[in-house]
Amino acid sequence: MKKVELLAPAGNLETLKFALNYGADAVYLGGKLFGARAYAVNFEEDELKEAVEYAHLRDKKIYVTVNTIVFNKEIDLLLKYIDYLYVLNVDAIIVQDFGLVKLLKDLYLELDIHASTQMTLSNLETIKAAKEMGIKRVVMPRELTLKEVEKIKAETGIEVEAFIHGALCVSYSGQCLFSSIIGGRSGNRGRCAGPCRLKYDLLDDKMNTIASNMHLLSMADLCTIDYIKDMIESGIDSFKIEGRMKEKEYVASVVASYRKAIDAYLSGEKINTDMYKEMMSGIFSRGFSNGYLYERKPHYMSYINPKNKGVPLGKVISIDGPKIKVSLLNSLSVGDGISTETGEYGYKVDVIIVDGKKVDEAYKGQLAELKKIPVNCGDILYKTYDAKLNKLFSTSNELKSPVDVFVNMKENRPLYIMIKNNDICVSKDSKIVSTKALKKAVDRDTLTEKVSSINDTPFFVRSIEVDMDEGLFMPLSVIKETRREAVEDLTIKKLDYRRPKNIHINLHKLINDKISDLKLSFYTENEEHVKIAYELGVDRVYFNYRLNGDVLKDVICYMDKCEIVPAFPQIMRDELDDFKHVLKNIKEMGFKKVLATNIGMYNMAIKLGLDVCVDFNLNVSNSLAVDFFGKANTITLSPELNIYQIEDISLRSNVKFEAIAYGRLPLLTMEYCPIKNFKGCDKKGCEEGKYLLKDRKGNLMKIVSDGFCRIRLLNSSVLNMVDKIFDLKKAGLSYIRINDTVESNEEIRDVIKAYKNSLELGIYDLHIENYTRGHFYRGVL
Repeated sequence: MKKVELLAPAGNLETLKFALNYGADAVYLGGKLFGARAYAVNFEEDELKEAVEYAHLRDKKIYVTVNTIVFNKEIDLLLKYIDYLYVLNVDAIIVQDFGLVKLLKDLYLELDIHASTQMTLSNLETIKAAKEMGIKRVVMPRELTLKEVEKIKAETGIEVEAFIHGALCVSYSGQCLFSSIIGGRSGNRGRCAGPCRLKYDLLDDKMNTIASNMHLLSMADLCTIDYIKDMIESGIDSFKIEGRMKEKEYVASVVASYRKAIDAYLSGEKINTDMYKEMMSGIFSRGFSNGYLYERKPHYMSYINPKNKGVPLGKVISIDGPKIKVSLLNSLSVGDGISTETGEYGYKVDVIIVDGKKVDEAYKGQLAELKKIPVNCGDILYKTYDAKLNKLFSTSNELKSPVDVFVNMKENRPLYIMIKNNDICVSKDSKIVSTKALKKAVDRDTLTEKVSSINDTPFFVRSIEVDMDEGLFMPLSVIKETRREAVEDLTIKKLDYRRPKNIHINLHKLINDKISDLKLSFYTENEEHVKIAYELGVDRVYFNYRLNGDVLKDVICYMDKCEIVPAFPQIMRDELDDFKHVLKNIKEMGFKKVLATNIGMYNMAIKLGLDVCVDFNLNVSNSLAVDFFGKANTITLSPELNIYQIEDISLRSNVKFEAIAYGRLPLLTMEYCPIKNFKGCDKKGCEEGKYLLKDRKGNLMKIVSDGFCRIRLLNSSVLNMVDKIFDLKKAGLSYIRINDTVESNEEIRDVIKAYKNSLELGIYDLHIENYTRGHFYRGVL
């Protein structure tokens, strides 16, 4: 059975050391720039250097996250940062932005690329495409089942990394605009504000309440320690723990637990995983689930408390003035933290009374008298901080790398020390030769002890062989100096720093005379709306035909005056296994273009000679990403760009660019379905947008299925730029897109007419009460 990698998170240097000392094989971390956890402490450049040294000298690996989208003005800074990581010889760069993939493949072939889960590589063809473009490892979307992961590994052979423990995002990573649209803090820039952890109401279209005042989008934490056998046998190469914003005690406890579970399985030992789950829950837990390993629609969520709920402490049996009595289900110590089930009330325990006496600790089964907290009799209290457990994981033993040493001491020759560490071998001769001792000779034990004294280094002596003549003398200081120099040579060889490349690149010059004949495009999943767009003279229609070939045939008749472009769902898994077959059929029907929502579709369409339009969900946000998709006919730019960033990109390329100028933008796309969990499956109602989430401000967000029981949450405000056509034209765009989601026939007719009139005549008649300008005039952090 092959060895699997246990990959731990680290938000700072101390946590990194704990992760490795407790058994991680590798650590992923972020610098101060371009990482998807901008609110973690993260690493300064000197700390990055120390982190890489600590890991590499102990035979461990460091992967650095550069997994955000990048803007043009940041590319010089990005290059300097990548060059620094190259010098440090980090083991891989974790990447989201396709522009960065191009940069690395063009300029830094020596660096391994790992595709972040932010890339949303959710099907076999996209991962084949990733391998073709030189990506070594893919971080699997958390939503994929174990069966899907196993198939991908078997059919591609690419290195596969999968999350095994920690927080779960409710949205597909890389496809979430929730924090960005609501508050300008982009998850794609590492600044997610976590709106999915807030309270919402679930309503139907008649405003009847189905569920109220609950954390309806808050996922329980992933815990797979019970399924280590299945995960190893699926072929997963790297087991990833989430938590770059967590404390060292959390990382240490989780690493220790999974290290034990992995090693036990590989050695045939059986362990009690319940004990480890209890321990990990005692540090941090929102409640544990197996995520999507065996089911597509998770049912266990953290609806009541989106924060750490810890472990059940006990049941409140009486309330007496300022005190409560609790029947303990777990032990409780002074210094522990307790809270109500909702997490709204809690405190650090400073007094425990049992049988009328103050105690430092109370045990399971005892009645403990505690300071009052807002509860009712019968409520369950939770222990959210375990002082003893945190103390247990607050220290660690430093990890060291084993060396084998050979020493040769012969008369009239220099002392020779050879040190072997894994495949690296170094040797050193002393600066003077050994001579016959006139007084006290160096004996074997003394020589062995002096050469082995490397406790202040990252190494320990596993074995030492000494070949020496008796009765020889050499100053002990020379022996120690020779040993020290040999260890220094080993250190230098292991770190293997590179020389900087100091590369500078110039983006394409601005095309000042670029002529932009701004046209109108229209995206819909509604066949009737295709007809309306055709009748009203829309230039291009993207029709997401939901993989129904018969429906696609029905719109061929509109191609005489309107460019019809078959479009595909934003997320595709095994609904479409054979891209080649589907695209061939599209081409044979007479279609010339397709709208690609993933790199697998893009690659295959190009190979088959179809023109490709790149959709917004591929997050094209800079000119390097434009070059990556250099064979595209049209690129719909990221909705997180402002008008000035759009202009800076579009005026540097002759590619046709598009921006969404109308519609309810999808805040997130998820497999989880609140309707199924609270009401039961209603496929038709879901597809028609008959359900809504209401936030604390009263905003109503439509819940709409993509036709494959995949849920999109739509913004409550409609993006509306009908009166800003001049700004869009000035930005160098070729198309502005109307994005149709839940609009009626009449509404769509009014919208298309208004945008057509604004484009052609400069006048419009469109009244939308609740609208937004999106990021056109503000951008994102």
